[in-house]
Amino acid sequence: MKSILALVTLILAALAVEEEARQLAVGAGDACAGAALKAHQATQALSEKVERQPLMSLLIAGGLSYILAMVIPNRGSTRRTSGSTPF
Repeated sequence: MKSILALVTLILAALAVEEEARQLAVGAGDACAGAALKAHQATQALSEKVERQPLMSLLIAGGLSYILAMVIPNRGSTRRTSGSTPF
C-alpha cells in the first residue's frame, strides 16, 4: 500500500513539474517574441536615421571603427621594439 501511495505521489509531482515547465516555456517564448519585436523596431529606427543623414552616419561608423581598432589589440602584429629579434 505504501508503494502505491509513493508511486501516486511521484506521478503527481511529475505532472506538477511538467505543468511548470510548460508555463516557463510559454513565458520564454513570449519574452523572445518581445525581444525580436524590439530589435526589429530598433533596426527600422536606425535605418531611417541613416537614410536621412547618410554622411553623418558614415562619419560616425568610421570614427567608431577607428576607436575600436585602437582599443582592440592586434594579435598578428609583427612590430619590433628596438634591439629585439624576430625569433
